[in-house]
Amino acid sequence: MKKIQNYFFSGILIVAPLGLSLYVAWVVVGLADKIFRPFIPLNQFGIPAEIPGVGLIVAFLFFTILGAVAGSFFGRFYHKVVDSILSKIPGLNSIYSTVKQIIDTFATTQSNAFKEVVLIEYPQKDMYAIGFLTSETKGEIAVRKNKKMINVFMPSTPNPTTGFLMFVPITKCTKLSMSVDQAIKYIISAGLVTPNVPAIKKALPQKKKKLAKK
Repeated sequence: MKKIQNYFFSGILIVAPLGLSLYVAWVVVGLADKIFRPFIPLNQFGIPAEIPGVGLIVAFLFFTILGAVAGSFFGRFYHKVVDSILSKIPGLNSIYSTVKQIIDTFATTQSNAFKEVVLIEYPQKDMYAIGFLTSETKGEIAVRKNKKMINVFMPSTPNPTTGFLMFVPITKCTKLSMSVDQAIKYIISAGLVTPNVPAIKKALPQKKKKLAKK
């Protein structure tokens, strides 16, 4: 009986990734259809409006064209005007500027929002947590502490998009060889998806062998 039970759970583990992927894809397609389908006059062209995925295709085309227009002179001018108006509206300006700053940080390829993965002794001695190095600590905090510190984003599990910011002395951080993508998978899975050990060992700097004196 126990053997059958193990086979049953093994089957679930095999099917679960595919099932969840298909479910998420179906939800995304359904959401896009729900939002964009009312703006598509398919019936006028003799095309059934109930075809799934039409809204997703229209959404893709819409955002692609919008991105192309945004890079033109008109797009930059429009963005400047909207930016100027929203930044002067009380209450909305702080929300807009914060969201814009976060999006610009993640969208700019040169910013490298999460530069490295670090290990920090937290929340107490002999307990450790994974964090993402974002930048070097500057400004008032760096001046008052008078030591070299780094800004570390401490993600929560299983949702690494939420967390908190820590200012940590660089001597208290251990830089890891795993990539940011590997660390995110590690966090989302609550430690179940462990980065490949051979890959980590390969990434670590190898010590040069000392030649034996003759």
